[in-house]
Amino acid sequence: MPIVHSDRISGTIYVIATSAERAGDQAIEYLRTKDDEAKPYGVFDHQGDAEKELYNKFSSYDTDRDRVYAVSLDIRIADEK
Repeated sequence: MPIVHSDRISGTIYVIATSAERAGDQAIEYLRTKDDEAKPYGVFDHQGDAEKELYNKFSSYDTDRDRVYAVSLDIRIADEK
């Protein structure tokens, strides 16, 4: 799910991280990044892309330590249902 700045963001992004807390930090950083800035490394719109990068033999990830985390988002104006 590509992130765009609007009144509502919902969906799932996939983060390669060593823990759920680190995945949350990376997801927040991803959301803070403006459209014209470089996006944080290790955050993907599709699970398959994240898994492919995790298991890419040329990447810097350690498959014994790193995992793909799904971060679900439902950010909206409070009075909308």
